[in-house]
Amino acid sequence: MRLAVAGAASGLTLLGGGAALAATAPHGGPVGAGDICRYEVIARSGLNVHKTPRGKLIPPPLKFGLHIGADCKASNNGWVELHQGVPKNQLHGWVFKRYLKPIKPTGGVSTGAGGTSAATNPMLAGAGLGAIALGGGLAVVVRRRQVKGLS
Repeated sequence: MRLAVAGAASGLTLLGGGAALAATAPHGGPVGAGDICRYEVIARSGLNVHKTPRGKLIPPPLKFGLHIGADCKASNNGWVELHQGVPKNQLHGWVFKRYLKPIKPTGGVSTGAGGTSAATNPMLAGAGLGAIALGGGLAVVVRRRQVKGLS
């Protein structure tokens, strides 16, 4: 039996046989209610933040190119709630998702904390017993050797 330990990101990620068990969101994890994804503001003149969808404005507008965290799934006919990367008075404000571009994670662990992923490390690919990444910054992979010729 082989054992590999690699740095991982916070949160709990469960992989079975080296493949994720659910669809992935722009942040690289599974899509679900309440998930927060990373976006870039693409409204050239700035993006207005509202107290509620279509409600009162919360100044100032978000600047073009700003990276923010907001709901992964739009609700209320295309609106998303803000959770990260905005002034304190705009937290939990709402913006129209059409003016946001998802920021996709690149390489390594999907949350960007460094480490090793199944896509870049052949030892992690197809892990027979699965791989678990725990919030403490630790990933453990166990792989059984198959003995040929025995039934």
